[in-house]
Amino acid sequence: MNAMRTLSKLAVPLLLLPFAGCLSGGLGGGGGFGAASAGVTALDGGLIGQNEATRAWPSQARSRALEAEFQALQFGLPGQPVAWAADGFSGEVVPTQLYRVGSQDCRGYSHTFKGTAQPTKTVGTACKTAEGYWKPVA
Repeated sequence: MNAMRTLSKLAVPLLLLPFAGCLSGGLGGGGGFGAASAGVTALDGGLIGQNEATRAWPSQARSRALEAEFQALQFGLPGQPVAWAADGFSGEVVPTQLYRVGSQDCRGYSHTFKGTAQPTKTVGTACKTAEGYWKPVA
C-alpha cells in the first residue's frame, strides 16, 4: 500500500514535466528564457522571415509571430492553432503531427499572417537539430 502512495505522489509531477517549458516563458513572456529563447533564435526567421509582406512589420509583431512558431513546433498539438497578436498584427500557427526522418523529429506547420493586407498563409517544415532546436528545412 505504501508503494502505491509513493507511486501516486511521483506520477503527478512526472506527468506535468513535459509541460514545464510552457509555464516558463509562454508567448510574449518578455523575450523568453533560456532554451525557449535559443529555440526561437534557432528558427532563423521561421516562416515569418520567408514572407515578403512581413519584412516591414514592427519588430514586436515579428518577435511574437516567431515565438508562436516555436511554441507550435515545440509544444503544439497537431491541428491546434497557436494564436498571437501585437501592434495591430496577428496570426496563427498550426503544427502537423510529428514524424521521423532518419533520426530527426520533424513536423510541418502553417502560419497565417494578418496585417494591413489580405491574410497570407505560408507552409513549411522544420526538423529538430542534434542540439534539440527546430530548424526550417527547404
